[in-house]
Amino acid sequence: MRSFSLLFVAALAACSPFDPDLGGTTYKCGNEEPKCPDGYSCQMVGPDMRCVSDEGPGPDGQTGGFQCQDDSNLETKVGTNNNSTATATPLPGANPLTLGSLAICPEGDRDTYMLQVTIAMSNVEAIAMWESGMPISISILNGGGTTINTGTAMGANANRAYAANLPVGTYYVQTFAASNVKNNYSIKVTTSQ
Repeated sequence: MRSFSLLFVAALAACSPFDPDLGGTTYKCGNEEPKCPDGYSCQMVGPDMRCVSDEGPGPDGQTGGFQCQDDSNLETKVGTNNNSTATATPLPGANPLTLGSLAICPEGDRDTYMLQVTIAMSNVEAIAMWESGMPISISILNGGGTTINTGTAMGANANRAYAANLPVGTYYVQTFAASNVKNNYSIKVTTSQ
């Protein structure tokens, strides 16, 4: 009986509430620590906090040896993309807000996010970050879609755009890359006074 008890305790100690191979699909974060299994981090993906693989590649498909993250859940409507201000993805009101598991894919892709500034004289900072590969550019656009600030390098793997003293209104954060570039990235958007 004693050996059975020890075996049962050892089996319980080895159990984990997580599937050991979640793959590239994201899952909602748990409510208690650990919120995600080892190798995954809890990040904002669309409107939800999701466990995202720290190793990157998602199920978006692989072309030319590069596997893009699957950010299709951020598209505004089925069959459209968020390449322009007309189909921009609205950002939730969290401040600061970090979105992960994003991709400029295929080449020539643009991702556009809509931001509401509700307090006059606000500052908006938008940072695009990537782990490796070619740079991701970032810009802040006004309500008419005109660029008001283009990001500049912030270290080796980040670009930062900053617009100060903005009036109340709709603005956009847009990410893009050179015409022959695909890369995975995350963004952080902060509004301050």
